[in-house]
Amino acid sequence: MSEDESLNLVPVTWVKQYHFCPRIVYFIGVLGFDERITESMIEGREEHVSEDEREARRKTLGGGRKEKVRARWSKLRIASERLGLFGIVDEVVETDKGLAVVEVKWAKAPKRPHPGHIYQAAAYAMLAEEEIRRPVRRAVMIYAKGKRSFEVEVTDDVRRHVLWTVRRIKRIVESELPPMSASPKRCANCGFLKVCGGAMVEPYRSLTAEGVNV
Repeated sequence: MSEDESLNLVPVTWVKQYHFCPRIVYFIGVLGFDERITESMIEGREEHVSEDEREARRKTLGGGRKEKVRARWSKLRIASERLGLFGIVDEVVETDKGLAVVEVKWAKAPKRPHPGHIYQAAAYAMLAEEEIRRPVRRAVMIYAKGKRSFEVEVTDDVRRHVLWTVRRIKRIVESELPPMSASPKRCANCGFLKVCGGAMVEPYRSLTAEGVNV
C-alpha cells in the first residue's frame, strides 16, 4: 500500500491509542509526534517477536489454550476503504471453532483486557475478514507475561464501536483540534506526558465492552 493510498485510512494501532487517551491521536496524527521509546518498550518488542515465532510453531493456541490449529495466516497487510482502516494482522488461525485473530501482547496480564485492546483486536478481525473472505467472529489476546489469554466475541455491537472510533479519530485529525485528555491516572504511563502535561483533563467516558465475553 502506497502512502497516498493510506492518507484517508486510520492505522489500527490508533484505535488502541484512542481508547487509552484521545489526545495521543492528536499528537501523532496532527502534530506528527512519535511516542518516546523506553528501554522496556524495546525489550517488549524483542520479546514480542520471539513470542510470535514461538506461536507460529505451535500446533495449538498459546496462552494455556489447547485448541488445535488447522491453518494459519501470518503478517497480513490489509487496507480497507470500506472500514477506513489499515494495518498488519499478526495472525489468523483456523480451529474447529472457526477463524480467530490472535494478538500476542508482551505485557502483564490484566484481570480484564483494556477496551483499547479489545477494539484493536476486533478491528484486525474485521480487516482479516476482507482479506480471507470468511467470517472472523472472535479474537484471542495472549498476554505473554503470565501466559494468560482472553477470548473476545466480535459482536455486531463491538464492530459498530470500532467504526465509531474510526469516525472519532478522523474528526480529531480533520479538525486539528486537541481533544480532552482521558484520565489523570493514565498520564504517568503515557509517552507524551512531557508535551501534553496532562492538561485539559475531563472525566473520560468510553463505550465499554458491554456484551463482550472475555
